[in-house]
Amino acid sequence: MMKLGGLQKLTLVDYPGKVAATVFTLGCNFRCQFCHNSGLFIWTKEDTQTITEKELFNFLEARQGLLDGVCITGGEPTLQPDLSRFIGKIREKGFAIKLDTNGSNPEVLESLIKEGLVDYVAMDIKAAPEKYGEVTNTQINIEKIKRSVDLVKKLPDYEFRTTVANRLQSKEDLLRIIQWLSGSKKYFFQQYRPPGQPINPYARPLAQFPEEDLAEVLALAQNHFELCQARP
Repeated sequence: MMKLGGLQKLTLVDYPGKVAATVFTLGCNFRCQFCHNSGLFIWTKEDTQTITEKELFNFLEARQGLLDGVCITGGEPTLQPDLSRFIGKIREKGFAIKLDTNGSNPEVLESLIKEGLVDYVAMDIKAAPEKYGEVTNTQINIEKIKRSVDLVKKLPDYEFRTTVANRLQSKEDLLRIIQWLSGSKKYFFQQYRPPGQPINPYARPLAQFPEEDLAEVLALAQNHFELCQARP
């Protein structure tokens, strides 16, 4: 069974162009300094879920015809061994699926794509390749991240996104990411916002990326993507 950590019953922004609900999965293999969902990334068998699968599907059945889609986020959803069955059950009820992922499990991502289980993928790009371990506080197989990028780029609809923060990235770092992702459909920068409760134990003092520097990076990025924007 899926390990679920929460449900947002309505979102107009998480799934582009659709009215959706967002379900949060428990557990993550990254320990990002800027994570807003740090209460989800360390999970043990003793932890209590805030919503069960039965409760979620009862909710979705009541929203058929009212919601267009379901966003599955985390934590890191691809760590869940039951993810394929879970998504399939949601799709049977007529909902489109958006998957948020850190790209660390390309084998799972490829299987979901081949099975036709995802309609939209949002992949977080944490850093320039050589800085992934520093930003995520984990040992990273960067080749797996790159493989996931290649898989996502073949989808009809998707986005890449990077949380930017002063002292976390430099302009040069962002330009390296732009070169790496060049030719992709959509790439978004997300300004750092201080996390709320619970306090992320891996956090360090950060500040928003300088707006002038971000504007300069955006101007340089425009020719590399169909759409490239900064989100607040």
